[in-house]
Amino acid sequence: MPEYCDLCDLAFDQCVHGRPEPVVVPKAAELKKPPAPRRAKPTQPRVETRRVPTAQRTATTAYRLAILEVMRDMGGRGEADEILAEVERRLAPRLRDGDYEEVQGEARWRRAARFERKGMVEAGLIEPVIERGVWQLTPSGLTEA
Repeated sequence: MPEYCDLCDLAFDQCVHGRPEPVVVPKAAELKKPPAPRRAKPTQPRVETRRVPTAQRTATTAYRLAILEVMRDMGGRGEADEILAEVERRLAPRLRDGDYEEVQGEARWRRAARFERKGMVEAGLIEPVIERGVWQLTPSGLTEA
């Protein structure tokens, strides 16, 4: 025969007062182990470059005009190496010592000229890559040259 609680008149197995303390189950988050420390990702070796003050290198706007003139004289199309060689010949008096320093295996001025060419593509003056190593002016590039 079940025993009854004096406080609520229910059987002890049904009443809140007669039940044993509930077992608290830890939450899933409390059971997890702390995350393992992250391992460093393997990285490529850092290439040490030295910043050259702007006063010791040619402004990038000079490359745009020279590239346009050279490409106009070549008929609006030419090999990238030929164009850059002619740009160097024409800009030689204006190029500074900082322009000839090597950056990732290439002269700083050549790298700046290639970046200027990319800007010219975005401005619609030079066609995007049609053929590897060949630069070609757009009709608007021909008129600006």
